[in-house]
Amino acid sequence: MIFWYELKKILSGIALWVFVLLCIAFNIWSMPRHFGGVPDTTTPFPINVFEGYNASTIAEDYIRVLRLTGGVADGMRAKYAALQEAIDARAIAEDSYSPYFGEYSFRMHQNLFHRISIGGVMGRLLLQGVAIAVLLTLLCLGYEQINGTELNVYATKTGRRVLRHKIAASLVAGVGLYALLTAVTLAVYFNAFDYSDVWGSSVSSGFNFIDSVTGARPFITWFSFTVASFLLAFIGVSAWLVVCFALMGVVVGLFSRNSYIAFLMVLVVNAVCFVLPAVFSINSYGRYFAFHSPIWLWWNSGWWFTDGGPVTLWRNFELWGTGISFFVLATICVFAVKKFEKRDIT
Repeated sequence: MIFWYELKKILSGIALWVFVLLCIAFNIWSMPRHFGGVPDTTTPFPINVFEGYNASTIAEDYIRVLRLTGGVADGMRAKYAALQEAIDARAIAEDSYSPYFGEYSFRMHQNLFHRISIGGVMGRLLLQGVAIAVLLTLLCLGYEQINGTELNVYATKTGRRVLRHKIAASLVAGVGLYALLTAVTLAVYFNAFDYSDVWGSSVSSGFNFIDSVTGARPFITWFSFTVASFLLAFIGVSAWLVVCFALMGVVVGLFSRNSYIAFLMVLVVNAVCFVLPAVFSINSYGRYFAFHSPIWLWWNSGWWFTDGGPVTLWRNFELWGTGISFFVLATICVFAVKKFEKRDIT
């Protein structure tokens, strides 16, 4: 009962829906309109690029270009040694022959899946979902303080426990609005660009590739993905990352009784996390751990489900990153809630 009341309270704000509509309007306005040509979704790629492909060459290229040494260089070699099995599986499955969008495959994949700085639709949606989830969480936690009812609500032990319902309602609302934004924006996107012939195509088509610091190379994923399954997996990890950012908002919000100051604190925390890798040497493990923070997982969303390139030494970095971030933030959140329930708010 309390949960539904808190959820209704969150979703009843007019400003929230104005912001959601502005996000949708911006997404539609900024959406690419045309190819400049007609994509060929029927002609297969002529060769199997994965047959005989040696993953160790990628590792050695990164080690040479980035000047990696010691344990970091060994870690990079180990990651690509493990990737060889995935490459061999792609070769056997003949994913390379998949037509995808033909010569427009790379551009279309970038448009939909890459990070916001390259115009990726999914990266933009994730940023908007994160912003909404954090704002909702902070406003929900600070609702009583903003309306001057904090002393009345939190005066009793039962009132303090309302906080748990607030957190649950905030997480549900954040993920729900991310799903709404994604559904509406993608409906418009797929109306503009016909994907009906490519849903079953492999994202590892020979027409698609990765453009990294060592040059262009095949688009290699740890698992076999069609365009449809890749999109669903991307949305799933994005939703989990939205939860992580919302939990970050909970932790910060519980330490600051002012929602607006708390939002600035969240920005500062993420700014610090964003510059943190630069503090470490390129041959320090600390640098690669720092790349697994939520803000960097969002920024590197274009690498999700692939080898991760130079930003990680471990496979499935997006899953490890979101999993560890969730565990750490949820643990801190539990202790912060317990501390809040015993805190003197007078």
